[in-house]
Amino acid sequence: MMSPGSPAGSTDAVSPAATAATATNPATNPAANPIAASAPDTAPPGLPRAGGQAAAAVVVVQGASAAAWLIPISGLVLVLFLVVHLAGVSLALLDPMGFEQLAAVLHRQPWLQPLELALAAALLLHPLLALLRSASNRQARGAVAGPQRSRRDGGLEAAAALAGRWAPWSGALLLVFLVVHLAQLRLHRPAAGAELEALLAALASPFSLGLYGLAGAAVGLHLLQGHESAHRSLGWLEPGNRQRIRWAGRALALTLGTAFSLLPIALVLRASLAAGMP
Repeated sequence: MMSPGSPAGSTDAVSPAATAATATNPATNPAANPIAASAPDTAPPGLPRAGGQAAAAVVVVQGASAAAWLIPISGLVLVLFLVVHLAGVSLALLDPMGFEQLAAVLHRQPWLQPLELALAAALLLHPLLALLRSASNRQARGAVAGPQRSRRDGGLEAAAALAGRWAPWSGALLLVFLVVHLAQLRLHRPAAGAELEALLAALASPFSLGLYGLAGAAVGLHLLQGHESAHRSLGWLEPGNRQRIRWAGRALALTLGTAFSLLPIALVLRASLAAGMP
């Protein structure tokens, strides 16, 4: 029977051969494909069934992208804290009474404990994400034949490349120092007016004095490579400012590393000289 609007000579009837071809064609009848018919549907709800693995890959990429900016952001926050902390601790050498007054005022502030918790979170987040990114990069890169060679040659360029290779070790040393430092001066917070006395008591141990000096050197070594790397990861490093950022990072690394290494020794010497004075 002809349907309305059908060209002359056409009908709605389908031939038995065409019906059989459609039924056995996997493209038009998924049931005809035994592999597709038996494959379990493991795609998460809301995602295309055929794109489960692709969606998982997208999640991994997004996680790596988050780590790529969380690492430099947390690092820059910690650098800012180090600058402020150095300025405060330097008062113990230049003006001991002013240092005690500053410590007493800070310890009474309601925002001090939340700030310390936030800094502790950044201190834990920074190395953890760096280790995860390093493992991910190593897995993606695969086995590397022979030692890796740096594109930086000579002088401070070679030192910065070496600092990058030693970054996991300098970071681990800083974590050890942090645990010792907090156990000495924060788990049992000194009374008002006794902050410097508690610090000198901690530095009286040769082990602690050596650890504080090595931690200062680790700060400088870490910053020698990390300052430029953080700006590069955040997209702030450009041909026009590369040299300025690089030299600013070197100056910051030298200043903080030297200051944190020598300040404990200077405090001990000053206390010894003051005790020997009549």
